Amino acid sequence: MLIDRALDEITKKNKVVVGFDLGNDYSQISYCRQNQSMPDTVSLVMGEEQYNIPTLLCRKNDVEGESAWLIGREALKAAKEGQGVLVEDLLRIAKNNVSVKVGTDSLSAEYLLEIFVKKALAILYAYIVSDDIAAVAFTMKDTNTDIMEMLRNISKHIGQRKMEVYFLSHEDCFFQYIIHQPQEMWIHDVLLYDYKSDGIKSYLLSMNRKTNPVACFIDTMQYPQMKIPDLSDKNETTKGAFFKQLDSALLEIVRKNCDQRVITSVFLLGDSFSKDWCRESLKYMCRGRRVFQGNNLFSKGACYGARERVYPSTLSTSYVYLSEDKLRANIGMTCDRGQTEVYYPILDAGTNWYEAQNTFDVMLVKNNTITLNISPVDGRKTRVARISLEGLKVRGNKTNRVELRFYMEDANAVQIEITDKGFGEFFPSTGQIWKECLPLEAIT
Repeated sequence: MLIDRALDEITKKNKVVVGFDLGNDYSQISYCRQNQSMPDTVSLVMGEEQYNIPTLLCRKNDVEGESAWLIGREALKAAKEGQGVLVEDLLRIAKNNVSVKVGTDSLSAEYLLEIFVKKALAILYAYIVSDDIAAVAFTMKDTNTDIMEMLRNISKHIGQRKMEVYFLSHEDCFFQYIIHQPQEMWIHDVLLYDYKSDGIKSYLLSMNRKTNPVACFIDTMQYPQMKIPDLSDKNETTKGAFFKQLDSALLEIVRKNCDQRVITSVFLLGDSFSKDWCRESLKYMCRGRRVFQGNNLFSKGACYGARERVYPSTLSTSYVYLSEDKLRANIGMTCDRGQTEVYYPILDAGTNWYEAQNTFDVMLVKNNTITLNISPVDGRKTRVARISLEGLKVRGNKTNRVELRFYMEDANAVQIEITDKGFGEFFPSTGQIWKECLPLEAIT
């Protein structure tokens, strides 16, 4: 028995969690094991930091008329050489759920997305064994329920064993990445600037350390004026003048973000940031702050988030990130277990509304009322909500079994569906179903 337990622990520690940053332009994949201090990011070239996998496909035709799919740079190269048909904008195609004509074939958005995800993960298999994957956390710039449903379906066809699938926003990933860093990096607020082709997006992380758990918030802002145009036909003088002006614009943004705030660290994501042009901005950022530059924070953050789901640490209970997409209260109920009462958690604060769900059975003993405890994480008092099951007669001998299903259709309310399950052949189900809606504004 002790040997079996030891083997189980070894197997558990060898399991891998994956963070998949899925973007319309490019994607990244990071991975780590249970006891690994920092996730690794898959590089297209061993020993180099080439993390960006272009999110595109090319169906290449060989000499025998059979076709093979390529992704990323290989796909781009084959298409440029006229060896196949290029398929771009995979996320936009998936978001609109439209079919694409590739040669004579009309291929669905989910089919194309599945090819890319599978082949992207195949790059990871140079580092790990596919069956070792315990969970994959996908993150995207914009949350889209249709794409998430496609990815859930796709994940069923990956590997031989079942793996968990999670979804995190970029804000979630930023939060997860930061709290897994040494605390001296986030004693006060933290800034992140993400430079994409459409400009800069800023993320400002702050914490209310007076609450338990510590409530964390992220404010975002978009700066499309920072978009860098094509300067390939410009001379060096024109380029220099443009980047000097861009540096001044960035400096103004940073000053506004830091005004009347204590910022501990600043993170710069994206290859567009360069010491060659943002000299004055960097000088200002480095005054009493730590500044970091890279481009794989979101995939690593997704990896940390997946690991917290599979192997929860004390960070999961000590810090909670609250956004408009998050449940801002713990919902549970007090149940009788023998001679004692125990608290049963139903939905946890900090859960994304599109992942907040739970289904379980309870026995009604005293009356036909379901009592819920609602504990906001902002320090407000715990409230009680009571749901009366009209028309249900409680026999008092533990033969009234009902199923409780909690789920959310949007970020504004918790839906509750209660079904009479009966008690075997002795007390058949009446078929009654009660539905209640618990608005979030009433519980936060």
